[in-house]
Amino acid sequence: MDPADLRRIAETHVPEGLAIDEARVLELREGQLFPFRAATSGTPDPLSTPVGCNGVIVNKITGNALRLGSAFPIARDAAMYDRGYRFDRYDLVVTEVRHPAHTVETLRKIAMTVVEPTYEQGTVWRIPRPMTNEELRARLARVPCVFGNVRLYAACEALEAAREAGAFVFELLEYRAPR
Repeated sequence: MDPADLRRIAETHVPEGLAIDEARVLELREGQLFPFRAATSGTPDPLSTPVGCNGVIVNKITGNALRLGSAFPIARDAAMYDRGYRFDRYDLVVTEVRHPAHTVETLRKIAMTVVEPTYEQGTVWRIPRPMTNEELRARLARVPCVFGNVRLYAACEALEAAREAGAFVFELLEYRAPR
């Protein structure tokens, strides 16, 4: 996709009251990052980032857009995008467990959850709860092991540390909701 196409896609993801900060657009290996700034008249403050969204990254090949949060610096988000963290939700597929305790510890940091539907007063409740260490170990006993519909925005560093330590081998696939 050419830069004009990427910009058009990014513009469809700009929240009300914000604008693309042209001076800080970043070229990534597989995407282009369009930081946001407050949409004010006059010269924008290049150090100000709106609360809630640092911007959007648009993939150069697919045109898929990833809206960024504001919990982390833009440089971190750009680096994680280039390492493969390109989606809002994932299917995390564990294909090999080399160090079980470290693997369970990492998955607890990611806050893997399980939903057990319950019924009360005419309503079925589906409230996620954190998986226990025992549940994680049981799931990991058979690989490949899929943890679906997982948000990893705040957990990229934990996964990368586990990868570098050789704790387990995993793949990250884009989660696609069933139709």
